[in-house]
Amino acid sequence: MSPWHIAIIEFLVFGVLLFFIFFFILLIVKKKKYCSIKIEIFLLVTNIFLFMLVQLFFLSHATYYKFNDWFVLHSNIKVIVDKYGKFDAGFLQDGESGMIGYYIYTDNGPIMPDYQKHYYFIYFDENGDVYKVMDTIGFGG
Repeated sequence: MSPWHIAIIEFLVFGVLLFFIFFFILLIVKKKKYCSIKIEIFLLVTNIFLFMLVQLFFLSHATYYKFNDWFVLHSNIKVIVDKYGKFDAGFLQDGESGMIGYYIYTDNGPIMPDYQKHYYFIYFDENGDVYKVMDTIGFGG
C-alpha cells in the first residue's frame, strides 16, 4: 500500500479513537454530575460501531484497499477476473497454475521511494482456486 494511503488510514483511526476517548470522558463527567447521559451513550455506541466497521474493512482489505482479500482468497480466478476486470500482468490458462497482477501504484513517495510499479498479485492453482495474494513489484524489478 502506498505510504500516503497508510498515513490517511492511520489518521482516520487515530481520529476515531480520540472521538471514543472524548465521549467516554464526557460520559464519566456527566454521570458524576447526575445529568442525563442518553446522548453521550448513543454517540459512544455509534462510535464503537463505526470503529468496528473500520477495523473490519481494514482486515478484509489488508493488502490493498481496492481489493477484498477475503473475497479473493475464497474465490476462483475466473470470478475475480469477472469482478475486477482485465489484469495487467501475468497469465491465465485453463488447467494451469499461475499468477495474475493488477497495477495498484508507483512508489514516488517522499521518503525512500523505489520508483517501481507495484502490483496486487493473485496466485492460483490448476483448478483456478486462489491460495495467495500479495502486494509486490512487477517482473524483473
